[in-house]
Amino acid sequence: MAKAFNRKVKPRTFEPGQLVLKRIFPHQNEAKGKFAPNWQGPYMVHRVLTGGALILAEMDGEVWPKAINADAVKRYYI
Repeated sequence: MAKAFNRKVKPRTFEPGQLVLKRIFPHQNEAKGKFAPNWQGPYMVHRVLTGGALILAEMDGEVWPKAINADAVKRYYI
């Protein structure tokens, strides 16, 4: 079963400088109900860490101190 699932999984790779949107999780203050947006951003990828973690920076250049998992972001296309 795992072999069949892994065949269809496409790994997402991010590079520094790409624009991404960050998921709003239910425990965050920004999650305010059913019709609230699910994504925040855009943010810029500042650094890519091993294991799929990303260090994000805001558009004004302020770097976030915590890493975020690559599963919680998606690419932002202009």
